[in-house]
Amino acid sequence: MAFNLKCAVGASVFWPPADRVVSTGYKPAITEKDLFKSIGKVKEVEGVELFYPYDFKDVKTIRIVLNEIGMKVCAVGAGIFSEPKWQYGSVTSYDEKIRKEAMDICKESINAAAELGAKIFTFWPAHDGYDYYFQTDYKRKWYLIVESLRELAAINKEINIGIEYKAKEPRTHQIISSAAKALLISEETEMDNVGVIMDIGHSFICHENPAEEAVYLFNKNRLFHLHQNDNYADWDFDMMPASVHFWENIELFYWLYKLNYNGWINFDICPFREDAVKASELSIKNIKKIVNFVKKIDSSLYKKAIDNNNALINQEYIWDLLFKN
Repeated sequence: MAFNLKCAVGASVFWPPADRVVSTGYKPAITEKDLFKSIGKVKEVEGVELFYPYDFKDVKTIRIVLNEIGMKVCAVGAGIFSEPKWQYGSVTSYDEKIRKEAMDICKESINAAAELGAKIFTFWPAHDGYDYYFQTDYKRKWYLIVESLRELAAINKEINIGIEYKAKEPRTHQIISSAAKALLISEETEMDNVGVIMDIGHSFICHENPAEEAVYLFNKNRLFHLHQNDNYADWDFDMMPASVHFWENIELFYWLYKLNYNGWINFDICPFREDAVKASELSIKNIKKIVNFVKKIDSSLYKKAIDNNNALINQEYIWDLLFKN
């Protein structure tokens, strides 16, 4: 398959953003109808990523709404993070009642994804981690995550279970905190439909090089989905992609193009003070410029410099190609 840039936005982009300073939100509350109406205004977007039951509760109703705005569903995630009951974990909770509720929501989300034509289930275990040393049983947490993912993957093998890893927030430490851990857990499940959702902003917080991690995950057939956003590698601000890490994104998309990545790219930003529609459009526009640029790179020249371990040649080549005028 050839590289294909399939652009999506998360419905969460249009949620009223809040933080612990302005807990009431930076923007007025929005109705479900207006939220999806706004999504429909974003140019060059083919799909939307939804969280169940936050963004929808009924498949039949949301299908009608999506048909009205002409949107496909790229992924469905489990809403197991926004309520206080999840604060000590979801699928790794030591409270069996909480764990069962989390698993039920995950299973319902997988079934909803199948009904809506999506191939990805987004698994972000936001609170499955710890804050202090001597607080948790690492062995037990790891076991519960692996067993949970194995059980979820068996529900429908046509749906890819994507692990969205993150180093921190809302906990000081998340159990699945890096691409390497997400890959290891995926392999440990022994299920081919368990893999990784690479959130580029999360990768920067982990002090990873996204291009490098993407290649490793792709080679293992575990790179299922991408989230695009940016930050200063200290906090998950969900800024517009490549607004900070410009060069890293050029190398990332060079390799995605070279590998013929054919999955979705969800522009998962959080425009606290910016217009969500315009910020989404600018994000997509800028990444498309990067994609068009990397297509101009002469792979034979690029590879020759790499084979000779000559960083100067490629540095000069990329700079000259970018600023040739």
